[in-house]
Amino acid sequence: MALEFYQCPMRSIFVSALVLFAVVIVAEMCVLPNFVGAASANPKRAKGQLFRGAGAREGDSGTDEIPNLLRSSDVATAAMITVVMPCYGHVMFIQEALDSVIKQQYPPAELIVVDDGSPDDCGAVAKVLLTGALSMARRRSLRKLQTWYNWDARAMVRFRDEVLITSNRGVAHARNTGIRRARGDWVCCLDADDTISPSYFMEAMLHVAQQPATNLVYANQQFFGESRWQWHVPDVQRVDMALVNGPLPLMTLFRKKLWESTPHGFDEALPKGHEDWAFWLQLTRLALRPFKLEAFLTQYRFKKNSKMRNREKANPEVPRLLRCLFADLYPVRKLLMDHNELLKPEGFSEAVRMDVSVSQHVFPQRSAPHLWRGMILQAKRDYGAAADAYNSSKMLAAPYDWQPSFRLWRLLSELGDAAAAVSERQHLQELWGTAQFAWYSTPAEYYSLQ
Repeated sequence: MALEFYQCPMRSIFVSALVLFAVVIVAEMCVLPNFVGAASANPKRAKGQLFRGAGAREGDSGTDEIPNLLRSSDVATAAMITVVMPCYGHVMFIQEALDSVIKQQYPPAELIVVDDGSPDDCGAVAKVLLTGALSMARRRSLRKLQTWYNWDARAMVRFRDEVLITSNRGVAHARNTGIRRARGDWVCCLDADDTISPSYFMEAMLHVAQQPATNLVYANQQFFGESRWQWHVPDVQRVDMALVNGPLPLMTLFRKKLWESTPHGFDEALPKGHEDWAFWLQLTRLALRPFKLEAFLTQYRFKKNSKMRNREKANPEVPRLLRCLFADLYPVRKLLMDHNELLKPEGFSEAVRMDVSVSQHVFPQRSAPHLWRGMILQAKRDYGAAADAYNSSKMLAAPYDWQPSFRLWRLLSELGDAAAAVSERQHLQELWGTAQFAWYSTPAEYYSLQ
């Protein structure tokens, strides 16, 4: 009797466990369709069915049903997004950033994490997360994408998540490295301490499906962390706003072809930051077809004592150096006022001087580093070396870039080399005309932008 007493409950428990296990397996099969076989499992969709979009609860990757606007059976025409995530010292926040990418209602086809020689090994941590705690959710999002577009497994071979480890060359180099490897036709750069809302990519791609010529999509931005400020992003089509403030959040979605059409992408020659601002300014020269999502779909982690903020306080000359890169966009008088400040003995901090020297060495075919080097040398009263640097800058400058000729003309005039100065003067007069040259040759301290 005692044996039967224990056997009966144990048999019941065993049967119950088997039933529960079967239920879990069936549920999992419904949620996670077989990755290889999903192409053949394409039931008829109800005509006119709508995607619930913003109605999905926070953290939900949304329905597996493809919105009608996004229907496509061709991998070449479906919008594929690559997320590029540089990381340096962000190991505390990277899981939150990765999680926000994986929870996108429109899944990115690939995620590329670029560890910029981080001392905290954030790349290794990202790899552990992507192959461990976040792997199931990531596979689920990719299977959704495959099911939507009715692809077999071979169609997804060209997309794969990666973690790249590079030497420490700065965030501009990290972003360019990731974008260069990107196989998606759309790119979103997301720093490893920021996040994006679950509906961001979906809302962007629904618009692109209706307006295929769109090549850039952005949204308003919510600050978090040590600030709750909301950034109502200005209209990107207003170039004047781009010149003054820099127009776009970093997480803006752009077609990879735009990046390929810029001369420098995220400019690695620019010392101490503002490389994203320089990228947006390069885009203003191109034929943009932008669209703004009015919701606050990108989140920026604000830290009062961040490395970037401290750098901006310590190196106020960096925006002046940035403006020197865009002689075709900024007013001549504004740039001359920047020159006047840069030519002062304290115009360049020691850290920026070192960065300029590195830029001149790494990018010898760029005009700007030679121009900046000439200003540093002129401020030190090393006039011969400064003239050589200005000459090098002039030889490499774009036709519209008057700055090396102007600096050379000024320096030669002050040194009393009249014959050499005449040649530079004639070049500037041909570029501006006699009246404008007379105005621009007025000492900078008399300029006024009021």
